[in-house]
Amino acid sequence: MTDSSPVTLADLQVTRSEPDIDLRLLRAFLAVAGEGHFGRAADRLMVAQSALSRQVQQLERLLGATLFTRTSRGARLTGVGRLILPHAEQAVAQNRRLVRMARSAAGRYGARTLTISAPLPSPPGGLLAEAVRHFRATHPDVQVSVVGLDDGDVAAALRDGRIDAALTWGGDPYADHGQVLLEEGASALVSRHHAWAGAAEMPLAALTEDPFLFPVRERGHCWDSLNELAAAAQVRLTPVPTAPSAVLDLVAAGLGVSVVPASFGFAGYTDVAFVPLPGLHHRMSVVRHGGDGSAVAEAFVASCRSAAAGLSAAHPGIWRQPAVFRPR
Repeated sequence: MTDSSPVTLADLQVTRSEPDIDLRLLRAFLAVAGEGHFGRAADRLMVAQSALSRQVQQLERLLGATLFTRTSRGARLTGVGRLILPHAEQAVAQNRRLVRMARSAAGRYGARTLTISAPLPSPPGGLLAEAVRHFRATHPDVQVSVVGLDDGDVAAALRDGRIDAALTWGGDPYADHGQVLLEEGASALVSRHHAWAGAAEMPLAALTEDPFLFPVRERGHCWDSLNELAAAAQVRLTPVPTAPSAVLDLVAAGLGVSVVPASFGFAGYTDVAFVPLPGLHHRMSVVRHGGDGSAVAEAFVASCRSAAAGLSAAHPGIWRQPAVFRPR
């Protein structure tokens, strides 16, 4: 059978038990099919192209069929690829509907859980803690579950119904149901024995004196802001990709320096120092799910607004509210 030959479901004879297909593999397939190019699809999903290729190859092995013809210009669906495309779209859409239906039904039967994502770790007394505190005061019957997602995974998690709302760095990345809450200053993070520990502020150029540890993939919005500021100052930062949970321990051990939100100073870490980094502010936004159950998510957004107003009033040196709010 050539690539141009018509393919029907009868051609896909089952010779062994059908495998369970991870929806992540279907999303990878749909992204490549939509873009017609592995590189562009990887950018769209914010994953490495090699990882995306492995996901598509894994799906092809599970299905026992080649889904794309790879060319120098991109990727073209094979006959089998064209056949399964609408079914893959339906499977992903059905998953979204199932999650939303279950959460909506759970709310009606009194077992509601609000699932939110936020950049973790998050310091005590910061926006996440204060927003949850506000929300629980008005919705004591709703359980709150907090998960940590990379910046690039938030949009898909909202779309698929895996989370109801998210606190995320960046301006207003999800315009349909998003709002900028706060602008937060930044601090250089150094060990307590570092030459810059205790300084009134630290220039960007000083970040190049030590290995620069930064979670580039997980905190893409923050990295973009920092890198833009550094480029304007003609400072070249070469980050060592580091998981967010490991940054503090590695800096405390004297293995490098980093940049963190200024509110991290609230956490009371004794082995590191927080040195103000002038000129850098990150925007924290809240975005909610727009489907079933959005009333509870909207209540959480209201709690975020209240928390943001309180923090900016209590700690104006760390947080400030943007000049114009953009509620959706």
